[in-house]
Amino acid sequence: MASHARHHPTRIAAVLAAAASLLATPAFAACTQDRAIYTDRDDAYTLTFKHVPEDLPVMTSNEFTIQMNESDLKLDGVVMWNEGVARPNGIVMYKCPTGDVTGEELQACTVWQGVIYALTEGADADLLPKAKEPAAQALLLPDFSSSMSGFNFKLEKPIETFPWEVFRFKECVPEQ
Repeated sequence: MASHARHHPTRIAAVLAAAASLLATPAFAACTQDRAIYTDRDDAYTLTFKHVPEDLPVMTSNEFTIQMNESDLKLDGVVMWNEGVARPNGIVMYKCPTGDVTGEELQACTVWQGVIYALTEGADADLLPKAKEPAAQALLLPDFSSSMSGFNFKLEKPIETFPWEVFRFKECVPEQ
């Protein structure tokens, strides 16, 4: 009888489900936002957050890059939390000048700006975690794709593939 109970299909299913839940602990839960790497649905673009040293004062809450895979196209991004109603305002730029930049120069190299949302498995939208907080499962950059398609990158060959507006967690950069 004990042998029969040990191999009962319901019991086996329960054990397998418990084991799967232990193995399925999301990698993003153990990763801080400043070490998270995301990819779009077609795996054509990679969004990588930059590590923020703990001992340095930072002007932004997060910094990241968006790279078109298998190309030289690389965009720089920053996230700044505004005063008042706290929102993670992201700005994605392409080849901005360095040093003292005028508002006009910054506008000319800004590809996209808006609130970056963290998405959960239950389809809830939350605000982007700050650098040292646990990484989001997925990110939503509303209207990012159309902003990219309308930006003049001044490239020899026009961009044919634009990213989706949702980037899903791919991996975590190991701690140094």
